Amino acid sequence: MKAVFLIGTAGSGKTTFVKNFSQWMEDKGVDVARINLDPGVISLPYSADFDVRTYVDTEKLMRDIGLGPNSALTVASDLIAVKVHEISEEVEAMGHELALIDTPGQIELFAFRPVGRAFSESFLRGPKMVIYLFDYALMLEPLSFLASLYLSMSVYASLAMPQLNVINKADLVSPRIVKKIEEWYSNPFKLYESITKSYRGEKLKLGQELSKALPLLSSLNKPMPVSAVTMEGFIDVYSQVTRILGTGEEFSHEQAL
Repeated sequence: MKAVFLIGTAGSGKTTFVKNFSQWMEDKGVDVARINLDPGVISLPYSADFDVRTYVDTEKLMRDIGLGPNSALTVASDLIAVKVHEISEEVEAMGHELALIDTPGQIELFAFRPVGRAFSESFLRGPKMVIYLFDYALMLEPLSFLASLYLSMSVYASLAMPQLNVINKADLVSPRIVKKIEEWYSNPFKLYESITKSYRGEKLKLGQELSKALPLLSSLNKPMPVSAVTMEGFIDVYSQVTRILGTGEEFSHEQAL
């Protein structure tokens, strides 16, 4: 079974993307499993074929061990990592063609803890990849745009899986904003110019230094504008998913770095 992990910052629209993209693929005849790996989610807008909350209960952790909400999520994340092989066998036995995997809202709980590497290395037998969801709302200014790119690259290096970058919520911004962000990504001089116009003092220096890494940060694919609500861009996303997973090539941690 092939696997696609949805990763992004809180509020980027991962769960809505899983709900609607899985439905879109099913309408096209793709046999897809919806997998929830967020132990802290209260309710889901889709019917999960596998729900990690059957393995860990964050509220029980809070009651039994006296943990706060964040600590309970962290402990739950580490417990899930220990059970990766058991979870993998259960999902693999479902026999679906593709697993679309919803990860925790707090990006660090999956991308930067042992659970992320455990799943990237040991979950399912087929090829795996990441769809990284940017949020347009966090990319409107030059510095927040750069911060988003650095976070994306950090996930890429941490999980060592092929990664497709998409910018969600295209339905909420004007074509002018979409064009501006595309220009920043494709043309370092345009970004540098915007930094110079937007900031003074320490922010200006910081922006200028951070922008020097843009050629490295843009070594991944140019982020694709999509809308998880209107399904705009889904056909392009699916085309890239098919291209990436269709190869079945091994992807090493060294390649990610």
